[in-house]
Amino acid sequence: MIMEKTGKEGLGPNSLKAVGSRWGTSLSLDVFNIANHAEDAIAAGLPIYYVAPQRNLINRPDSFEPFIQANPCVHEMVLIQPLTRQVIFERHDYTRPNSGIVNPDSHFKGSEFVHVGLIVECEHEKLDFYDQMLGLRRTVNNSESKYGEASRRILELKGPENGEQMLNYYFTAPLTSTTDKPEIRSGNLEVLRFKGNLPNKLNYSRPGCLGVCLYTMKVSDIELYHQRVSSSKAREVTQVYENEFSEKSFSFVAPDGYFWTLLA
Repeated sequence: MIMEKTGKEGLGPNSLKAVGSRWGTSLSLDVFNIANHAEDAIAAGLPIYYVAPQRNLINRPDSFEPFIQANPCVHEMVLIQPLTRQVIFERHDYTRPNSGIVNPDSHFKGSEFVHVGLIVECEHEKLDFYDQMLGLRRTVNNSESKYGEASRRILELKGPENGEQMLNYYFTAPLTSTTDKPEIRSGNLEVLRFKGNLPNKLNYSRPGCLGVCLYTMKVSDIELYHQRVSSSKAREVTQVYENEFSEKSFSFVAPDGYFWTLLA
């Protein structure tokens, strides 16, 4: 979508850690190649917020033996430009064949979004909207971060020792498997709920602002979802209308303050 005028400047090339922050997370087969481009872009004076690839362990046993056991981990980086907000990761020593499907001919060996993310600073109960009204499946619920070094750098976490707490939530499509690893699929929602004092940029994270300003979810029965959302604590619920692609859709602001669109 291209607008002739924008209402606000948007989230801009700034840290992920703000209420209103949105981003897409995708897999790359060569995250360090992208990091090289990011560092050269910064050296050339381009407006970029960048966190270099950080190593994050994935369910590694405490009794791990190097060179003998599998060493599952990722390297993940943050790349934010005026119109894009990305977390990009590369897997090592483990696979998810249906989560992050890479086009090997693409320049940066990248995939679709494995998940999208948002940051809130609200009551736990407001996130019930995503499973109780939108029908998503909550697979991680109110789980406190381990405040590892990688997470501290990627999100600029201060940690509880400095009066800041982060709680994790993860929502998947209703029929998505979370136990059969080969069947784990892309298209999920990650929510990070903070207890602290974050800047609030929700007014820069909705349509009319530059950059990433909207999430859209496809549903099977648009009228049913419109009834559900209209009867909930969502605000600014529009009527169902045909969008510019002749798809039935409607928009609303969820109880946590984020703007969404559902389409048939």
